[in-house]
Amino acid sequence: MQSGKLITFEGLDGCGKSTQLEKATKWLTLQGCEVLKTQQPGGTRIGKQIRNILLNPDHKELHPESELLLYLSDRIQHLTETILPAKAEGKMVLCDRFHDSTVAYQGYGRGLNLKSIESIITYSIKPYTPDLTFLLTISPTTVVDRLDQRKEQSAKDRLDIESSKFFERTAKGYQELASAEPERFVCLDGEQEIEVIHQQIISELQDRFSIG
Repeated sequence: MQSGKLITFEGLDGCGKSTQLEKATKWLTLQGCEVLKTQQPGGTRIGKQIRNILLNPDHKELHPESELLLYLSDRIQHLTETILPAKAEGKMVLCDRFHDSTVAYQGYGRGLNLKSIESIITYSIKPYTPDLTFLLTISPTTVVDRLDQRKEQSAKDRLDIESSKFFERTAKGYQELASAEPERFVCLDGEQEIEVIHQQIISELQDRFSIG
């Protein structure tokens, strides 16, 4: 490949995207690709501190607009420090969440008007739209069931304890994003067996980037 690629994995909490990202990383590495596995928030040293603030379940007083700006701060830091240099080196960057999460979770889930940050998005994020996005879809009911299976309450973060209505709004956001950019999004049924989803992802990577 002549240049690096940014491939993102999106979906509701508990959809299995992190598992699929890990499996895709291993497969790409076996094919001889240079791969950087990363996440948002938390893909840099500063980002890890932002992640701790955002996901701490004790931070119930965190204002929605403050939450939004923290996610953007993490994303800009992550792009400039990690993602763009890796792409310039020709690496395949696999990222657990990107800007689609902000639109779905804060825009639709929280009901925030994202026009207030339009200039930031236009100049600092839109130029670096992912080359490919895998969206794993599961029902909001499945989200609640899977999160409830996390037996230790301490294993749940601030978003895990949101209501099913919140996840319904977020799911709608993802659906509209995918409909608006069908050439970038690959929607996969996240309620299938793990290996079935993995094979679908491999097939898409082979077709898109002539790998394997």
